[in-house]
Amino acid sequence: MSHGAGKVRSIEGRRIMKRILLGCFGLVLGLAHWVAAAELAPIRIADGLLQVGLNPGSGSIHEIILQADGLNRIDDDPSPLGLWQITVRAGEAAQPLILEPSSPPRVEPLAGQPRGLRLIWDEAGAGGFDPLRVEALVRLGPSNAALSRWEVSVAKPRNVRLERVRFPRISSLRPRPDEALAIPRQLGALARNPRALLQGKDRQARRLAWSSPHGTSLSMQCLALYEPNGAGLYVAGDDTQGYRKEFALWGDGEGRLHGEIVHEPEQAALGIAEFRLPFAVVLGAFQGDWTTAAEIYRESPAVREMAERGRLRRGLAPNWLPGTGLWVWNRGRSSQVLDPAIVLRHHLDAPVSVLWHWWHECPYDAGFPEYLPPREGAEPFQAALAAAERQDVRAILYMNQRLWGTTTPSWTREGAEDYAVRTPEGKVLLETYNTYMKAPCAPMCIGTQFWRDKYAGLAQEVLCRLKAAGIYMDQAGVLANCFDSRHGHIPGPGRYWTDGFGMLAGEIRDRSSARGPVALGCEYAGEPWLGHFDLALGLCVSPDRFGFDPAWEPIPFFQAVYHSSALVFGNMAGLAHPPYDEKWPPESMPSGRLTLLDRKFARQFYLEQARTFVWGMQPMLANFLPEHLRERAEEMDFVTRLVRTRMQSLKYLLHGDWLRPPPIAVPQIEIDVATVGIYTPLQPSRRTCPAAVAGAWRAPDGGVGIALATICDEPTRLQLPVDLGAYGLGSGASVCRIDEQGRKPLGRVERERSVLDIELPPRALCVLELCGD
Repeated sequence: MSHGAGKVRSIEGRRIMKRILLGCFGLVLGLAHWVAAAELAPIRIADGLLQVGLNPGSGSIHEIILQADGLNRIDDDPSPLGLWQITVRAGEAAQPLILEPSSPPRVEPLAGQPRGLRLIWDEAGAGGFDPLRVEALVRLGPSNAALSRWEVSVAKPRNVRLERVRFPRISSLRPRPDEALAIPRQLGALARNPRALLQGKDRQARRLAWSSPHGTSLSMQCLALYEPNGAGLYVAGDDTQGYRKEFALWGDGEGRLHGEIVHEPEQAALGIAEFRLPFAVVLGAFQGDWTTAAEIYRESPAVREMAERGRLRRGLAPNWLPGTGLWVWNRGRSSQVLDPAIVLRHHLDAPVSVLWHWWHECPYDAGFPEYLPPREGAEPFQAALAAAERQDVRAILYMNQRLWGTTTPSWTREGAEDYAVRTPEGKVLLETYNTYMKAPCAPMCIGTQFWRDKYAGLAQEVLCRLKAAGIYMDQAGVLANCFDSRHGHIPGPGRYWTDGFGMLAGEIRDRSSARGPVALGCEYAGEPWLGHFDLALGLCVSPDRFGFDPAWEPIPFFQAVYHSSALVFGNMAGLAHPPYDEKWPPESMPSGRLTLLDRKFARQFYLEQARTFVWGMQPMLANFLPEHLRERAEEMDFVTRLVRTRMQSLKYLLHGDWLRPPPIAVPQIEIDVATVGIYTPLQPSRRTCPAAVAGAWRAPDGGVGIALATICDEPTRLQLPVDLGAYGLGSGASVCRIDEQGRKPLGRVERERSVLDIELPPRALCVLELCGD
């Protein structure tokens, strides 16, 4: 080693030591600053509904108080957590820096109404580049809700990248008795003891984060932490464009709970001198439960705007689609799919629609997108579709919206690799789902015209030549970050994925316009694609079949907000073991395919169908065989009564808006459940669930329908307190019971005597219709 090299390293070593000492000194000063800041009285803004208090020494949130109850949603001794944290990278620097408030902000009141504050950090940062200027705004309002709106901007050198902006950050959420956390994961999920989840095993802190928008994560941009019928904290985004964000909560191992929203600026804000978060974050306080939070979210201007885009609300869905009585989810050739559906159509005397998997030439989860021709040939396939449609049975065909099998001939022949999603390292992203063939697939970048043309061309063949009623675009809503700069979109996170949905759906509709209206279905419900798809599959009503964590129970959060805008269908409720694709290796086929499940899982089946019913979804039956009408007569009777009751209640269960259902005092029962799927051998377990479920809906004409379903083998007596005022029914209402036999008057409820005393038979399904004076 030369002396020169040694000198350079020695100098560098002294520089590193200097940075370490400066960092330690800064840490000591920072701790002293936090201790001093904690002793200062908060700077407050308040109206008649909400009070927000900020620490003047740090800008951190110390108070979110609902004026009606006077309770601070932040604990009395909050941990030192700054209002923001920014991950920055200067130029091409290898290591990012994490910046947080290290000095008191300059605080200025905002002029006019609603009341607000501006917080300014003039010199935020260090590390070899000019300081950043961070500005945060908080305003109260609107005037009819206990809410506050939070905005942030960052002025910076143009060559500085903002990789993540964490804002706002909320420290030390106050614990409450019987605490619950509601998130719109898929259709919705509720954790009854979130603090225990976030403290982890052996008090090891745990972080939970949910992406928005993303099909497998959040369908909406909000969450609620609350004591049932007590104090709650409301967190939401006000974004109508689908910017990428992450809602996160974490514990610290000591029982405290913290939260933040993480934003990923598009293109890391490179090349601009100021980044402004393009929407506001909303923090608020309420008294109630997750339905209260859903009502607050539903009434926000951003959600009202997005709800108006829904194709169901705009009357753009094909006419047959809203009138579907039951979906059949079968797989294979037309004899395995359409023939059973036709049998069920005649049994139910209601329209049946089909979600059709494995109609295609290629093996499932391996040979996409080599769908054509159909397995049984184009002409027989087309004839079978036409014959079924004449009997009021229509099919939407499975077509994965994002995968291309990398072992297929077309992958090489068409040069698909150039249009696949690439990682930051430039490699093609690979995903493997098929456990029998171990065949990798590549997500294709929806930001490329190549992939949109390829997929839309296939859809045109299916819709216009084969005459299918629609297509099911599997994995629509599963977003990816593509870093290929050749694709014409910004590298990394961006709205090009959700924008690509709109372009792709538009291209499919344009190409098939001569055919007339067609149904475009997607796997996951989600706000950014409300205006593009006609229906969304909601399988999360069957969490145990997936093996989801039992600490979370499903709730109809999405339905409570967007029910009258978007049609949601489906579940995984079936009576038989899953089938096996004939295109898969025969030597790998498990025994027992399509044989009946043990009868002990019947209550799981009832529960899944009951949720579908009371949550206002179109019901589904998976893996149906005609002999089930005889061999599982009780379960099929439940489905039959469900369909016939629902078809008489569509103004509530299809077009209604969610209301808080009356509390039902029923026992918790233990049931057997099966985790099972096409790749998952059956794994039995037991779960505790209520013996009955309920939902409530306001029809467009103002009538109220209370949907009830029980899963017990014994009669159930319910006393239902009806809040006539909350339901907008005046001083009294007439009551009818709607079930499979029709509509039967039950009498009246009055404001002075507003409790419905109902005797329900075993495994009951009904809608109590209330019409006010």
